Amino acid sequence: MKDGWLPWTKSCFVCGEQNPHGLRLRSRLEGGRVVIDYTTRRADAGYRQVVHGGIAATLLDEVMTWAAIVAMKKVCVAAELTTRLKAPIGVGQKVGVEGWVTRAGSRLCLTEGVVRDAEGRELLSATGKYMPMPAGMASLSEKDFVHSPEALDPLELVGRGG
Repeated sequence: MKDGWLPWTKSCFVCGEQNPHGLRLRSRLEGGRVVIDYTTRRADAGYRQVVHGGIAATLLDEVMTWAAIVAMKKVCVAAELTTRLKAPIGVGQKVGVEGWVTRAGSRLCLTEGVVRDAEGRELLSATGKYMPMPAGMASLSEKDFVHSPEALDPLELVGRGG
């Protein structure tokens, strides 16, 4: 698969362009890995100046889901997500989030991911197990994709009917 911006959706919390409470982030494919750059917001706080762990895990789930989608050529969902916090993430901090596939079968895809600070220090790591979404749900997901000339074509990534 060629490098470039990955498609986004209308409704997703992380990438949805119409989600009023979402992050509205864009993921990109770089050398077989999925990457997001993000500066944390005050709204992401758990404790005053520390980002809520759920937000950090959500960012990792996004890149690992897309890594699984690209590898399996099907819309995928998390079956299991395990995270390990190594250092707190601060409000207003710039981070890089990266996800990749370690093994892909026909029914299960194993992934890993990291969140790093601007200096490259690992703040959070994760492993995940992803599986293809059932066909009926995948076809509904297809309708949520935004088709943009700025991004890779979602139908080339997952085909019709996911």
